[in-house]
Amino acid sequence: MVKQTAVLLFSGLFLFADSPLSKEKEELFNLKRQKQSADTTKLKNSWISPLQLSASWQRNVNAGNFDGTSSKAGVTFRQDIFRSGGIWYAVDYAKALGEAQALGIDIEEARQLQQLYTLKAQYERELLKYKQAKLTLKNREIDADVVKERYKSSDADISELSRVMLQVDQAETNLITLKNAMQSEQYELEKLYGKRSISRLKVPRIPLVDKEDYLAKNLELMRYEKQIRSDEAKYKAVRSSYLPKLSVNANYGYSKFEGDFQNYDGDEYGYGVQLSMPLDYNSKKDIEANKLQYISTKIAKEDRKKELEREYDKHIAAINAAKDKIAIAKRMTKRYEDLYQFTKREYEAGTKTSYDVESLANSLKIQKLEQKIQNYNIMIEKIALFFAMKK
Repeated sequence: MVKQTAVLLFSGLFLFADSPLSKEKEELFNLKRQKQSADTTKLKNSWISPLQLSASWQRNVNAGNFDGTSSKAGVTFRQDIFRSGGIWYAVDYAKALGEAQALGIDIEEARQLQQLYTLKAQYERELLKYKQAKLTLKNREIDADVVKERYKSSDADISELSRVMLQVDQAETNLITLKNAMQSEQYELEKLYGKRSISRLKVPRIPLVDKEDYLAKNLELMRYEKQIRSDEAKYKAVRSSYLPKLSVNANYGYSKFEGDFQNYDGDEYGYGVQLSMPLDYNSKKDIEANKLQYISTKIAKEDRKKELEREYDKHIAAINAAKDKIAIAKRMTKRYEDLYQFTKREYEAGTKTSYDVESLANSLKIQKLEQKIQNYNIMIEKIALFFAMKK
């Protein structure tokens, strides 16, 4: 219950706060939703036939010098009033398809929000890794200096010196790699966040959703539900299109004719009903194809649900692994803290070198940074779960 309340409260922040996406991207999503709404309304009312308005003027002269002019204006209407259930199915199809398309836009926006916050978390994590790598480089340089002095005094061979020098080189390369990764993440952030400074973007505290909520509110599964309903309605509408339908028709107009031997001027009208049914050689295949599409969507939904269950487990496993690494880093922090305090006292007593103190101090900082890095790894997994859900 507490978790559900936390999720609802956090979701509210996204419902009522300004979107963190760039102004242009947010405007595009608004336009997509407006167009989708207009398309759905149009499709929902597509069963209503239009009124046909007409007006004409014509002059006729034949070989016998008969000369006459006619003027006409009128309105015609033809409307199906019964399609063996087809009208209801057509409306239901339009509604369900519109809801599926709306969820498709929600998924697209949620993925961009997930990407935005993931990139921000990764960028902040890489900053910590960069600090960690600089400390590691200092330690490798200390190791190299120590071995170099030992080599000069013939207490170390060339292979040992080469090994520590290679470690220095690897540590420097790692710094370059991390710096490049941060620049790349910054470029991607700017594409999503716009011209605003990325320092303004804060990654909020995101709750860990449980599996039941993750599946019940999953955007992809919700879209599948609407698509299933849409495909079912389309299948029934196609089936009913080969059954009897009843239509009404009506027309009203005005006609005027002026000729050498005849003149008339007056209103015209007519009305009637028509019962019809098509006999199409391909009707069975058409119905079967739409039925198979409906069944395929149902199976695809169940298949995707199983995949999402495994994906949830994978994210939880990654979170648990990060928690284990935090526990290890805490134990290592305690060990390095004890060693650092002992070595510091020994250094003050003159039995240890400044290299020893500095190296242990750096190792202590590395372990503290490691705990923060793993917390960011947990955050990234939570982000992936949270933004897959309907807000």
